[in-house]
Amino acid sequence: MNLKIMSLLPGFRYSSVAAPIPAGAERLAVDVAQQIPRRPAGVVRRRGPAYGAGLRSEVLMPAAEGRYPLVVYLPGGGFVRAPTAMARRERAFIAAAGYVVASVGYRTVREGATYTDGLADIRAAVDALTSRAAEYRIDADRIAVWGESAGGYLASMAGLTDSRLRAVVDQFGASDLSRVAEGFDAGMRAAAADPRHPIRRYGAVAANPIDLVATGAPAFLLMHGDDDRVIPPDQTLSLHHALKAAGADSTHYVITGAGHGRLARSSAQTRFWTSLPVMTTVAAFLDHHLRT
Repeated sequence: MNLKIMSLLPGFRYSSVAAPIPAGAERLAVDVAQQIPRRPAGVVRRRGPAYGAGLRSEVLMPAAEGRYPLVVYLPGGGFVRAPTAMARRERAFIAAAGYVVASVGYRTVREGATYTDGLADIRAAVDALTSRAAEYRIDADRIAVWGESAGGYLASMAGLTDSRLRAVVDQFGASDLSRVAEGFDAGMRAAAADPRHPIRRYGAVAANPIDLVATGAPAFLLMHGDDDRVIPPDQTLSLHHALKAAGADSTHYVITGAGHGRLARSSAQTRFWTSLPVMTTVAAFLDHHLRT
């Protein structure tokens, strides 16, 4: 487990039991021995433009000249933190595949913010990046959003409320905060119901992606570990079913053995999310929806 990240999330805990995997979930076979490179060639890092209340993004982009689709990455952090340095290895892999990848911070409960502020920050970041599209070599007509955990929740919220976003990658984000601890132990259920919990302080219980699904929703790729002890896998699967019912293009995978990203219970579980099978799946999804 990542003790440094855990120390920054007050009251963080795992469920002592895994939530049941709903019937019909499609599994993605992952060989964790196949890992993406730590520093792929042909990628440069740049400071992103300022936006919102003094926020900045971190941009990874292909070194070669050209215009590239924009992928907005939203870091996780339990609505307590949103560190733009997160997932640099994974972001570099996508940048090397031919994308401008901007890691975008957003206000959290530490600033007294709610989800509406977070979404406003994301929209402001997209505005700032696309207004300087020539400088950052962005094709502003091809934009996707990608997030993990709290960032996955916000990615889904943004994708379902901002028509500029053509595709969404949501990795182990919540979609119905009223059921966010369903299937977990009593301690997790009690913690999620506590008004002091960051989910409730962020106002997210009143704003569920699953309630925003409608005809015309963007394409979604949803991924979840089957041993996630922080957000139950049914959260992404329920959103997948709602999207399919609305006629949207949605793909959902459960990854056997994977936990909750960097907050998995063991370092072995975190390696699923930096594996070649997972990251090539993300890249192929982006290629299909941003390059065709």
